Amino acid sequence: MDPLKEKPAILSLQYHSYPDAMGGAWNLTHAINKRLVDRGYRVVLITCKPEEKLLDREIVDGVEFDRIPNALSKNPIRLWFAIRKRIKKYLIEDEPWIAHVHNPLVGAFAIAIKKYRKIPKIYHFHSSWYDEEKINLTETNEVAINLYVRLKIIRWLEWVCYHYSKSILFLSDYTRKRFLNYFPFRKPRMRIIPGGTDIEKFCPSENTNEINEIRKKLGIPNGYKFLLTVRRLEARMGLDNLITAIAEIVNQSPELKFKLVIAGKGSLEGRLKSQVMLTGLDNHIHFSGFVPDEFLPKYYAAADIFIMPTEFIEGFGIATVEALSSGLPVIGTPIGGTTEILESIDKKLLFKDEKAKSMAEKIEWFLKTPDYIFSLRSKCREEALKKYSWDLVTDRVEEELKLIWGKK
Repeated sequence: MDPLKEKPAILSLQYHSYPDAMGGAWNLTHAINKRLVDRGYRVVLITCKPEEKLLDREIVDGVEFDRIPNALSKNPIRLWFAIRKRIKKYLIEDEPWIAHVHNPLVGAFAIAIKKYRKIPKIYHFHSSWYDEEKINLTETNEVAINLYVRLKIIRWLEWVCYHYSKSILFLSDYTRKRFLNYFPFRKPRMRIIPGGTDIEKFCPSENTNEINEIRKKLGIPNGYKFLLTVRRLEARMGLDNLITAIAEIVNQSPELKFKLVIAGKGSLEGRLKSQVMLTGLDNHIHFSGFVPDEFLPKYYAAADIFIMPTEFIEGFGIATVEALSSGLPVIGTPIGGTTEILESIDKKLLFKDEKAKSMAEKIEWFLKTPDYIFSLRSKCREEALKKYSWDLVTDRVEEELKLIWGKK
């Protein structure tokens, strides 16, 4: 077999993936993988079970899922052995392979396999694990020495992945710059390929009955503006600042009629709900919990505006482009990839900064004079069609696969 004349099989490495778990990086991994399968590639995903009831092996949308049991994934040594066992099994097969690494822990553990080190590798840098874990561990009041050691290990794992890769893909210029801040020396091929969205699934709706049904379900009275955010309820997402901003608006302009719906789940759910209760915002903020993927487009279609309140490190923001594709204007903090996405539509869609005061000012401006933001609906949809369809994203990833395979 001449591997240069054949499509390589793709070994996709990710800690979790859609539909097993929900999250921007996990959705991106599966969206690209299933489209590569449609284009004639064999894609094998090595991933971990978020819950034990999932099958060990299964084909999902043409992608071969090989899942590591949840109990093994929580122990680094056992996870390392599990990854080795699975990757070795595939690499003895008589076909050419290329690795597409989405997670630095799984990718770094695979490096210990000699055959794996010899195949071409692309590292998809979704965001800095070091940055995210630093925030999360600080939130848990980790002992300083433990925090230092864990972060050093994380930095090393990320370095291992990029060091052995032929190419690194970034979701935004922001993530590329964050990467170069930490790893400025050896520079393999680098390319920015933004995240995407299903432009057919997330689209404007003229079904007024369906829209009214969603608004009624969420307790949004007639004549009220529907503000929506879809976020994991975790540190860095800026939801506490957004709740504070809503409190300021209610205190300053109690006559304004609106309701904010926060969709998602996470470890800060109890704390955020307490904040809402203590500030007397029960009539203005509703927690819808986790919204199943099949219902999410209806939420976007029914909303008047989407809010992206990120406080730290937003590598891209899949929810942002899902909203844009739905013809739903987004206002967001000028953090990371959000700036790059929204600036090309209209700079007025950006808050001045990530502080609650700035959020309150911009949201109140929208509530009092919504026509300008509403006039951007068609432009939001056009931007998604032009830049963020999953087919376009997959085109670019496939170009990179072909180039790296040819350079192996």
